Amino acid sequence: MKYGFITQHKKTWPISLMCQVLGVSRRNYYSAVRRNEQLEPDPQHDELIEWVQKIADASD
Repeated sequence: MKYGFITQHKKTWPISLMCQVLGVSRRNYYSAVRRNEQLEPDPQHDELIEWVQKIADASD
């Protein structure tokens, strides 16, 4: 929740200041941001799932 607030307001206030005020380390904030970027769905993944599903449906 705190990380989301920081991300939403990073253009308004400095990240380092928000981390200090919210009691989180900048290192943990940036680690969370990197983890979230890695977890974002890939558009090609959805296309691949649809393709596999069509093949599975056709084989029934």
